[in-house]
Amino acid sequence: MNKDNGNGKYVYCIIKAQEEQDSFGNIGFQGKEVYTIKYKEFSPVVSDVPFKKYELENEEEVKTHTYVVNEVMKRHSVIPVAYGMIFKNKKLVDISMRSGYKAMRKSIKIVDNRVELGVKVILPQDFDGDLQKAEQCKSEFLTDLKQIAFDSKDMSLFSKRLIMNTSFLVEKDKIEAFSDEIERLETKYDSFKIQYSGPWSPYNFVDIHILSKQRGGFR
Repeated sequence: MNKDNGNGKYVYCIIKAQEEQDSFGNIGFQGKEVYTIKYKEFSPVVSDVPFKKYELENEEEVKTHTYVVNEVMKRHSVIPVAYGMIFKNKKLVDISMRSGYKAMRKSIKIVDNRVELGVKVILPQDFDGDLQKAEQCKSEFLTDLKQIAFDSKDMSLFSKRLIMNTSFLVEKDKIEAFSDEIERLETKYDSFKIQYSGPWSPYNFVDIHILSKQRGGFR
């Protein structure tokens, strides 16, 4: 790193190591190159960007972080890391990689060849109060989708109309079957609103603070 340019190493995610340094193009913050640096059998995916605190309130930068991870996912299984992981230099990246190494070896077994898919089931505004039908809908969605998914995690029900909010970890070759089942259930329960999202990096199935003991990685 050029010590006079004020740049640090921003880490977007972690993948299995490649034989050579790989580049994903100039898709990072400020149009900077996104590339890999090797640490044992892993490669953090980084950009050389201004060393500063990256705030969650900055929607454009959060979108850039997400976009980069999604692009990397097209070619690799991804261990996601929290937004804002920036380090002063490669040496500090290596130190964090060393401290998180055992967790990474565990995480890669979980995420390898898998993605996260999100499913929400929402009551209609004119819901007639048939709680038995609502419970039957939720139960069938969970039972049938869990048979296809490798793992699942219930998320917060942040609205009174939200009866199911679940993230599923799904093998890449089962995404089509999962989507087909969503379509079947959506047709059967057409009075309910279904929100289906993804594929995403498996944020809800690994420790996204793998490079830092605290929220963020400003070092």
